[in-house]
Order: sequence, then structure tokens, then C-alpha cells
Amino acid sequence: MKYAVRGVRSIELDMNDLRLTAGFFTRIWNLTESAQADGAVYLRGTGRYHHILALHAGEAGTAVRRVVFDASDRMAVVAFHRQISPRVQLCGAPSAFDAAGGGYGFEFVDPEGRRFAIVCDVADHSDGDDAVDRPRKIAHVNFNAIDVAGTNAFLIENLGFRLIDQSGPLSFLHCDNSDHSSVVVCGASKATINHIAFELPNLESVMRGAGRMRDAGYPIEWGPGRHGAGDNVFAYFAGPEEIPLEYTSDVLQVDDSYVPHGPEYWKWPPGRMDQWGITGPHTQRWKRIQDMLAFGQR
Repeated sequence: MKYAVRGVRSIELDMNDLRLTAGFFTRIWNLTESAQADGAVYLRGTGRYHHILALHAGEAGTAVRRVVFDASDRMAVVAFHRQISPRVQLCGAPSAFDAAGGGYGFEFVDPEGRRFAIVCDVADHSDGDDAVDRPRKIAHVNFNAIDVAGTNAFLIENLGFRLIDQSGPLSFLHCDNSDHSSVVVCGASKATINHIAFELPNLESVMRGAGRMRDAGYPIEWGPGRHGAGDNVFAYFAGPEEIPLEYTSDVLQVDDSYVPHGPEYWKWPPGRMDQWGITGPHTQRWKRIQDMLAFGQR
């Protein structure tokens, strides 16, 4: 049986100022504290996942600690491990998971140095209803890749993704859920994080969130607008310590009948950056921070 991960469950970050960052993500970004353990703060969205963001005190500066993918059950975890372990240099054995909420899974490092984990059986929440202006989950993580074809192949062959669209330098990868894409891969000179997208319930929540960010001193770096591939609304920001963040909503829901498109399909006329045609180019700051958030060494 061929398994596929069910999306990005969470991302873990090392931060210089843990207190300030945790305050930002609760008071402004509108996540809710789920737990504190071993000096880390775990934050949930309104979805059922125990947490979607974990913040750690970073001894070596701001960095990604790991990106955690969701698996359906232990059989899937074991199958992923069997597939992945011969293909990477660093891969732990499936075991009890070392994060708040527990679970069963393993950690590995992909060929470009990204630290990933796959986990199941986490102590998730029983409630999962939307709340106005609060993020549900991580909609997608956009990875910068030196070898786009190699990174795509690794995710497709070993984690069960499928290439669902290509737009400019971007590859959109769909997994075992109904969202258009849960991972985006972008050609770049470094294997870093381009940005982390958090899903809000609707367009109004994105717009109010953008206003809330501006009020708090975090201006919009690109947007608001509506993408082509994925059809989602977007607004981008430089968060604390210049973490590249996106608020998004209205993500296209797809099934196996969806027909993938190539770059020419999503090519905009000159001067247009999205479907609506009202947003200007990315700010210089956004261009600068899109390849800064690297995976740390542990």
C-alpha cells in the first residue's frame, strides 16, 4: 500500500527572544497556547491538532528546528520509515515522539539538510470549530530548494506527495487531504524556508488580520491579493525576528479529478501580480527575508 502524509502538522522554531515571540503569536497572530514543556511554548490553531507551532529558545539564533508531517497511523509511520531510511544519512527509528502532545514517529534529514518528522497518535484536541480571525492550521510551508527537481522527487517518492501545479519557479505539492497544496517548493540558492502560511477562515479574517498586524507595527510586505495556483487569498508579513509569514484563506479544494497546470497557464499580463491585479510588487524587505530562515543544526 502506498501511503501519503496528511499535511503539515506543525513547525518548530528556535527564537532569540522566546517571550516576545510567544506574545506576538498569541496576542497578534491569534494562536492559543496549548502547552509549555522543557522550556518550549506550544501553540494551537482552532483545528484539532495539539499544536501547529512550537517555539524554543534558540542558542544559535533564529532557525527552523523541524517541520512535522501528519501520518494516519503507526502502519503508515513504519512504511514511511522503511522507505526513507535507506535514502538519507540521518534517520531516527520510530518511537515515542519528543514533543508536547506525544505521539509516535521519527525524525530525519532530507538530502538538502531539512529536518523533518512524521508522526501519528498525537493527543489532539476534541474541538475543531472555526473562530473568527483565528488561524485554523498551517496551510502550507514554502521551501526554498537548490535542487528543485530532486526535492520534488524526494517528497513525491517518499512522502506520497504529487505535483499538482507549477507556476513560475514554484512547484505545488498535494498530499492526502483536500487542500490544493500543503508544500510549495521554490528554486533558490539556499535550502531555507521561503515562508510559513497560516490558514484563516475567510477573506474578512485575512483583511482584519492584516489590519491587526499593521496596528501592531508589522506592515504588509506583499498583498492583499489572490493567487492563481491554489486560488487562495494572501497577505505576507515579516514577523518577529523577520520570520516570513503569510495569512491565507479560500484555499482551493481538489480531488483526483483536478488537472495540473504548467507555468504558462499561470502567467500574468505585465504589471499584474495576482488574479485581482490590485497589489503591487513584493517589498524589498520581503525579497530579502524570503531565503533567510534556515534549518538549524541539532
